[in-house]
Amino acid sequence: MFRKALFLLFSLLLLSGCWDSKAVDQIVFVSGLGIDYQDGEFLVYARILPFQNVGKQEGSGAQGAQDFPLWGAVGTGSSFDSATDDLYYTTQEPISWAHIGEVVFTTRALEKKAIIDEVVDVLNRYSETRSAPWLYVTDEELPTLAQARPILGTSPWYSRVNDPFPVFGQFSTVKPKAIRDYLINRYEPGKVFIIPMIQLNTSKWTKDNQPHPIHEFGGAAFIDHGEYRGSMNAEEAKGLRWMEPESERIPLYLYKDEKDYASIVFTDPKVEVKPRVERGEVKASITVEVAGEIIENPFDEKDDTLKEMAEKKIEEQIRSTYQKGVEFQVDVYQIGYHLYQEEPQAFKKLIGMEESAWLKENTLSDVQVKVDIVSSGRIRTKK
Repeated sequence: MFRKALFLLFSLLLLSGCWDSKAVDQIVFVSGLGIDYQDGEFLVYARILPFQNVGKQEGSGAQGAQDFPLWGAVGTGSSFDSATDDLYYTTQEPISWAHIGEVVFTTRALEKKAIIDEVVDVLNRYSETRSAPWLYVTDEELPTLAQARPILGTSPWYSRVNDPFPVFGQFSTVKPKAIRDYLINRYEPGKVFIIPMIQLNTSKWTKDNQPHPIHEFGGAAFIDHGEYRGSMNAEEAKGLRWMEPESERIPLYLYKDEKDYASIVFTDPKVEVKPRVERGEVKASITVEVAGEIIENPFDEKDDTLKEMAEKKIEEQIRSTYQKGVEFQVDVYQIGYHLYQEEPQAFKKLIGMEESAWLKENTLSDVQVKVDIVSSGRIRTKK
């Protein structure tokens, strides 16, 4: 009996255990990063989410997730890695970088050459982090942007910045992009990488009749092989949604005058970009086909009339966004990339050339929009 007891005790001692493990409430979880650059230094803002804030607490008298504070920390350094390491001097518990949901760059930071490459390189190399975090750009100061809170007591862990596609499916503007998308497209010849822009809005939502700060989406920032080329606000970037095949729902408002309008919702645009070289100049034709459902038609306009109005308006938005891109010499519709795919020999002649040498107002020579009105809402207009 003694030998059996001794053997059992010895066996228990040999069992491996997590003696050095930490409880989740003893770990600092970084859920988001903000990247700024001032006076020759990186400023890295870390959003810290308490574990109890991950889910909304249910039940009578329970404290809502939104009532828990959001903690923040800022590290500084001459490089991105040294700025994140700067947080270790003051943290009270080990930091986990494995749950970063988004990385937000200021436009000021993007002015530093190749800063996005440096940040993505570190996050892609470090064993804890993944290539899943969403990328955003902002004109706001990062501490100001951090004031945003989700609505209805939802945890910031489940906010739109961490899960952007559900809203994109309902209201398609600029397609969300993750670090993995940047890694895939970074070295593609002729590719321009487009990142959604966010800002703080304090006027559209209220809580108990008090202003409720929230993130607002809509603009776009353009990165050309690691170099920041400029940005557009939501109105200027409206042409992009028609050029994105993954756009799921695009509303269009048709104004007869300053007050009266009709509205149509379009889905799943079919896009074709056909580049060519004519007498040494790059030219491109764009064809967009969309099907729409009439949502509002107060003057009972004929389908054909609304179809013509919609085609004209969509073409205007596509051309307007293109012309805005020409202003700061960015190929917003990837004409160079399409030329590389279809006429690689012609594309080789563009390598090393500035966009100003070939990207001009008349490079986009033709835009054809084909609208099909398939429904007037509840009643189908076609059998």
